[in-house]
Amino acid sequence: MRKPVRGFKTPAEIVRYVEEKNLRPAFSWQDVWGEENALNFAVAKAIELDLLNAFKTSIQTSIEKGEGFESWREKIVPELQRLGWYGRRKVEDPSGQWKTKIVDFSRPARLQIIFWSNVRSARAAGDWARAQETKRGLPYLVYTRTKSPDPRPEHLAWVGVILPVDDPFWRTHFPPNGWNCKCSTLQITQRRYDDMKGQDGFTTEAPQIEWTTFTNARTGEVTRVPKGIDPGWGQNAGLSRARTLVENYSTRLATAGEAAARASIQTFVNSPAPRVLASIAGETFDLPAAVMDGKIVTAKSTSLAGAKPRIRANDLPMVQRVIDAASAREKSETKKGFTLRGLFSGVRWVLALTRALEILRFDNGEE
Repeated sequence: MRKPVRGFKTPAEIVRYVEEKNLRPAFSWQDVWGEENALNFAVAKAIELDLLNAFKTSIQTSIEKGEGFESWREKIVPELQRLGWYGRRKVEDPSGQWKTKIVDFSRPARLQIIFWSNVRSARAAGDWARAQETKRGLPYLVYTRTKSPDPRPEHLAWVGVILPVDDPFWRTHFPPNGWNCKCSTLQITQRRYDDMKGQDGFTTEAPQIEWTTFTNARTGEVTRVPKGIDPGWGQNAGLSRARTLVENYSTRLATAGEAAARASIQTFVNSPAPRVLASIAGETFDLPAAVMDGKIVTAKSTSLAGAKPRIRANDLPMVQRVIDAASAREKSETKKGFTLRGLFSGVRWVLALTRALEILRFDNGEE
């Protein structure tokens, strides 16, 4: 007899948020700044790779299993002891910018910050990815009250804001919005939106964002930060992850070799990823679509968007076939590129490319 399964399996996109990060030793939290956190895993004062890897793998495992802080702490403490990082220890700044400082990873408060900042960011990235995939049926997000016993007044002011998933407000205010922030969002249907919009405590207008400046003490970079959001937290974790993953993926493809690149791209274009990335309003991604003459052919995500896209996401797997079996290559009328034609099962496909191998148009003549 099969044993009953208890609880819910952690969504894959939440686990991948941590799993796919690169290890980035850092002396200060300001060394890995803003959107860099979507690509790199860092812990302030964790300057040794073994230590940083212990934090990353243990947090990743806890997220995957749905474990809380105490369970994670029971596992990380022996690792810290084994690595010689449990208790007070002097840490020198590898860059030489700042003086030697004392770190104590045995302090529960410090471990809580490390654990919850990574867990909540991962959950936020997963929530945002699911919001993009389900926004046709659940088109709105509601900012919901924090569970903190001592909430920040600025965050309480956003409670009850109801806006479309793609509203610009969520680019900066999708929680968490700071260290130990426990705010969240609720995704709702059009019908529920209609019921809630006239009730007290809810508003369908985006709050006016006030800005302040913050100077990164490590880099000297001056950035604008929305008031009420801690510096370094003023970006949507899921959106940042989408940007960095596409950039990182493209970089890997460039050095993967043609055979590996072809196989990887075919997996990519047959996945939901191109469609999801194309649905993100206000963003443009260069999506790998095929390999030609040893170079990567790309499509702008905006070309896949809209009611009448220039390229249909479902057609992307055909791009490589047309390139490989094209019967003709002709310069376009604009002389900026060329056109490839391929005949498959009686259907003629037309692929228009720029000289930089960006797809201008790809169709089979069907309306």
